[in-house]
Amino acid sequence: MIVVVCLYTGLLLASLVFADAGAAKLAAERCSACHSTDRICAQLGSRTTEVWKQTVQRMVSRGASLTDAEARTVAEYLGTAKPGAKPLCQ
Repeated sequence: MIVVVCLYTGLLLASLVFADAGAAKLAAERCSACHSTDRICAQLGSRTTEVWKQTVQRMVSRGASLTDAEARTVAEYLGTAKPGAKPLCQ
């Protein structure tokens, strides 16, 4: 039983790491179409997820190519990412 719990926990943690990497890549690809990721990275850790949601929605209204689900994913990632987060901030 303990082995099963440990394996499940490991898989859950791995999925979170891969989800963050995918969200970071998505943000880097879509947001850098209009401005550098330096602009985004300078704000990491200083904005809440709610503020990032508003920012991402404003960018979508200005033409950023993100579906609703992608916009939520990017905003949630940016709201929890630490300053200097890799691979977004190089």
